[in-house]
Amino acid sequence: MGCCGGKRSQISTPPARPFMSPHPRPTPPMTMQPLTTETVTFEYVGKTAITVLGPMSRMQYRFHRPGERVQVDHRDVPYLSGVPNLRRVRKT
Repeated sequence: MGCCGGKRSQISTPPARPFMSPHPRPTPPMTMQPLTTETVTFEYVGKTAITVLGPMSRMQYRFHRPGERVQVDHRDVPYLSGVPNLRRVRKT
């Protein structure tokens, strides 16, 4: 078998990569924050059921049936106001 003519010695080695742990640290799980004392009532007017995740509180709001009312953390109100078939219940 023939020689490579010394070309192997001319090939440069790739630059060293920074050390990376084979076991990366796990990120802490997102915890649900408790409902604040300021809540707003929403009513579901759809036909089945719906679950909505509040982006600020990370709470899951479950509406099991049409007409069901659920207390919502005030921080999630702007988001839930844009969800189809959810209506904010105004205090009378």
